Amino acid sequence: MEEQFRQWRIKAISEYAKAYSSGGAGHMDSHMLADMESRLTYADFKASVMQGDDGGQLLNYVNSNVIFQAGVDFESKPMVVFCSCNLPKEVDLDRLLNLIIFRLDEFVESDYTVVMFTSGAQYNPGWHWLSKAYRRLDRKYRKNVKNVYVVHPSMWSKLIFQIFGKIVR
Repeated sequence: MEEQFRQWRIKAISEYAKAYSSGGAGHMDSHMLADMESRLTYADFKASVMQGDDGGQLLNYVNSNVIFQAGVDFESKPMVVFCSCNLPKEVDLDRLLNLIIFRLDEFVESDYTVVMFTSGAQYNPGWHWLSKAYRRLDRKYRKNVKNVYVVHPSMWSKLIFQIFGKIVR
């Protein structure tokens, strides 16, 4: 996530500098750039990704159809439902992954259970994206997962679990 944040800051600063110079004010000096950089926070990055170009429609879709909390399990741990069968097809997968990670941030500080629905998916992301997603889920996201239940596993999900090995270590 730090790399995406760093790239977002660089892009935001260059766009601001371009707008500043095209407005007839000349070029920004190093103090102005440093001040601008110090004001761009992770919260700004998160808000920008969540809002996106679609006014937050993908965020609403992800939170209601892809990943959400569905009560607690028998040990009173939150149950996070991940419906990979509802992954949208034509979408920026990097933004989608960021939204999923932002949603997981709500649960990772304490024990939780994951319930995955994989069967009947209209769209399965490619190997490259799945590998990238797995690498981005660092220990913070895996250490408090106490149970993972896969409901009606498809051949695709079985293969993914075999290739990537045990998710919870």
